[in-house]
Formats: sequence, C-alpha cells, structure tokens
Amino acid sequence: MGIFFKKRKNKNAQKSWQRKHSGAYPGTAKKDVSKKGGLFSRFLFWALLIVFSANCVYLLFFSTFLDVGKIDIRGNQDISSEEISQVVEKSLEGKYFKYFPRNNYFLVSKAAIGGAVKNNFNRLEVASIEKKFPDTAVVQVIERKAELVWCSGGVCYFVDKSGLVYGGATGAEDDLRAGNFLVVVDDSAIPVDIGKTKINPDYIGYIESANAMIRGDLGLEPVASYHTPGIASQEISVMTGEGWILKTSSEYSVDEAKKIIQTLFEKDLNEETRKNLEYLDLRVKGKIYYKTK
Repeated sequence: MGIFFKKRKNKNAQKSWQRKHSGAYPGTAKKDVSKKGGLFSRFLFWALLIVFSANCVYLLFFSTFLDVGKIDIRGNQDISSEEISQVVEKSLEGKYFKYFPRNNYFLVSKAAIGGAVKNNFNRLEVASIEKKFPDTAVVQVIERKAELVWCSGGVCYFVDKSGLVYGGATGAEDDLRAGNFLVVVDDSAIPVDIGKTKINPDYIGYIESANAMIRGDLGLEPVASYHTPGIASQEISVMTGEGWILKTSSEYSVDEAKKIIQTLFEKDLNEETRKNLEYLDLRVKGKIYYKTK
C-alpha cells in the first residue's frame, strides 16, 4: 500500500497576489498629503473671505466715498438753501455707537433730517427726502405762507391757509399790519400751541372776504386789528376810519352783509349821520343793530 504524505503549507509562503504586489502601498501617504492640501485650501478661502468682507465693510461704512456731503434743497422761496443745508448737515454729524458715521449713505436717517428741518423752521414742511448714490441727499420742502396773524394773550402767531398756527410772529400789531398782514386778536386770550392749534379754514376765508368787502365795496379803511370773542365764535369786529365799530359774523354771508350795509348807508346812515355812529352790529341773523353817540 502506497504511503501518501500530506503536503504541509508553508506558513510563510505569500499568496500570489501578495507576491505580485510585494512593494509597500503608498495609500496612507497620499491621504495625508490630500488632507493637508484641503486644510490649506480651506484656510486660504476663509482668509480671503475675511479680507474681502473687511474691505467691503470699510468701503460701505467707513470710507469717505459714501459720505453724504451734498445737500440739495428744493421748494424753498424766502428761506435760503444755505440755511436749510446747514441744519441738515448738523443733523448728520456724529456716529452711531461711536463707530458708524451718521452721514454714511446707507446710515443716513431721513427721520433725523425731517425732524431737524421741522424743529428749526416752523415755516417749512418736509414733502420728501431722497438719497442719490453715492453722496447726495435731496430735501423737498414746502414753505408755508401766512394767511393771517392770530394774536392771543399779547402774543401773535402766523397761520397758514389750512388754519395751522405754525410759528411766532415778531413785532407789534401795528408793525404787522404795516407789513400787509391781516391781524386778528382773540379777546378770550386762550393759549396757542404752535404746530397744534388750528383755526377753521372756513373762518379764515370769511375774515379775508369780509376784509376785502369792507375795504373795497364799502370804502372803509380798518384802523386797527380785527377782534373776535373766541376762536370758535365765527365773529369779527373792527374799528373803521370813520370812528365807529363794525361787527359781523358768518351768520350773514359776506354778500348779504354788503347789501344790508349799503342799503343802510343809502337810507338811514349817510356819511353825515355816521359821524355820530358808535357801532353797527350784524352778528345775529335777521337782526340789525346800530347805536349813535
């Protein structure tokens, strides 16, 4: 019987694929190099991004390139553009949080500009504020015109056509009348609040129409300010150049009052009779009163 011997495997023998690739694998080294390259790329990216962002922040908020230094004022008439510009520029001085300039194009506050103009010029109303890139602010204003002067408690104020008391009037009543202002004195002496007190525009229109009628149609020259018992009374009275007082109210339209007075002048109150006239009162509808001295 034949004897068979089992061939023992050589534990040290290399597998065929191992023998073919007996050289050392470079995989680990390549991975390290790639990792190092990726870290450097990311570092470079973030460094450049930070530098770019810093430059953008500087350019947008700290560079003088975007400083609003040109103020374009439009719509003003009597008040000079230079005066208004100085107020606007002052409102843009200083910094936010001690770092960000107020006059920067992106940080300019329209509310601050509007408030500064309103607080310094009662006659001005800010219609709009626009910014023009990179360094200009355009301020459109409306300059109020005084329709009449309202005096109360010894102080006089300017009133615009809407009836708003918008500013104080300097000078005595006589001086204001000499300046062709229509002056009305409130005998109740109720305090007036600038920017808040408002007189009915219809009442203002009535006073203006009555003044035109007295001067033009009746040929009477008022020699003093108009007076009213109160802001809501709708009544006025005035001393005429003939030495008597004319009292009227909106109970009569201006045309009605004119016709009544002209009729009285023709029939009962001629020029000679009026020398002794103390007052003529048309304040009550359907009633006409007059008194002689």
